[in-house]
Amino acid sequence: MKILFIYPNIVESPKDISTGLAMLSAVCKKAGHETGLIDCTFGISDSKIIEFVKKFKPGLIAITTATNDFDYAVHISSLIKQNFKIPIIAGGFHPTISPEEAISKDCFDFICIGEGENALLELAHNLEKNKPLDKIKNLWIKKNKDNKQTIIRNTLMPLIQNLDSLPFPDREIFDYQKYLEWNHGTATFLTTRGCPFQCSYCINHFLTKLYKEMGKYVRFRSIDNLFSEIKQVIQKYRNDVKNIEFYDDTFTLDKKRIEEFCKRYPKEIGLSFNINARVNAVNPEIFKMLKQAGCVRVSIGIEAGDPFIRNEILKRNMTNKQIIDTFHSAKKAGLKTYAFNMVGIPFETQISINKTIELNKNCQPDYVGVSIFNAFKGTEIYKLCQEKGWLREGYSKSYFRNSNIKHPNFTTSQLRSIRNSFGFKVFIKSRPLRAIIDLIDRNLSQIDSYLFLRSKIIEKLNLLRK
Repeated sequence: MKILFIYPNIVESPKDISTGLAMLSAVCKKAGHETGLIDCTFGISDSKIIEFVKKFKPGLIAITTATNDFDYAVHISSLIKQNFKIPIIAGGFHPTISPEEAISKDCFDFICIGEGENALLELAHNLEKNKPLDKIKNLWIKKNKDNKQTIIRNTLMPLIQNLDSLPFPDREIFDYQKYLEWNHGTATFLTTRGCPFQCSYCINHFLTKLYKEMGKYVRFRSIDNLFSEIKQVIQKYRNDVKNIEFYDDTFTLDKKRIEEFCKRYPKEIGLSFNINARVNAVNPEIFKMLKQAGCVRVSIGIEAGDPFIRNEILKRNMTNKQIIDTFHSAKKAGLKTYAFNMVGIPFETQISINKTIELNKNCQPDYVGVSIFNAFKGTEIYKLCQEKGWLREGYSKSYFRNSNIKHPNFTTSQLRSIRNSFGFKVFIKSRPLRAIIDLIDRNLSQIDSYLFLRSKIIEKLNLLRK
């Protein structure tokens, strides 16, 4: 069967492939299916989408969707439905956390909740062989009988425990060289599935409950399996891959695994690499091992400098001292650091945001990233915002420019201004210069051309720090 995947990606930065779709394509190809892809990451017109579908002639269309691109996924799928009679299945984070909303859309015939590899294979096989679809686990299915539509809500199948049993993601379905060029030669990899932490703004809390007693939620690939994939990518794109980045939420969860990785990586791979770590899941010894293995930068979440916001609202469960010590340990080991931060968190005030800026100064990261808070369905904090009446209609398309909550203490424009000046206030030590920035913020934050210009200055400042 011909299966067409759609990636309705509208994220501004970073731009990267969907590892999930790449994995599904690999699984389908291994089973003998032919796959194609419509990738919206770099922009595509409606007419081009229709033209591609017409030319490829798929028997099944599978679209992945996160919350921020859900509306666009519905638009693309509706466009296809208006022109073709092809079954469409939606999967990804949003159908998993909000299945009733997803299945209510006329453009979707099926939705997949949770992992899609086995469910999609079974669906494709049964469609191809004209077999019943009703009992495929992980799928919700629309069924029409006697001019009446019903929805079959199947139960979940257990999580895939042996990640090494899966084929490597099919990067060839994407224009992968274009992604490497965009990311300055950085190839990205995932080495785990699942996260054990229960932050209130993340859907891992929801997923751990969803999969309770259905196998281990946090699962690791073996180092042999991981290195085989990396070598394969380097071999295929040997002139383009300059650096490796591991996208795991927390790369340092298993110390023994990290020890094996660090011992073998310089000999078997040898390229510089970057990771994500968590304050209370790493230590100075691990930082030293990572540095010796070739690690260049570690990204660590600060998120909020006010302990009440960070621990009571975001459920991060870490002290200021732990955060500062972790950044300083990384620096002492010779690693560059990147600090993740948010502004516009529920109950946040200008005073608490100032505390986030001050904590960043004390941590002395080499780079800072700042997003504007958005509440996602399936999270604890979404329920809180719902109860407080703070949710806006629809979904924000950018967590750098907009928020989906009506913050009682800030307008969206004010949050954009705070975000845009955040880096200046962390890195610039001159009090007069910081005072000028504050004055500009108070008086010119509504002027779009100014905001654009200032963001470009901040961009240049960060480049200079490299």
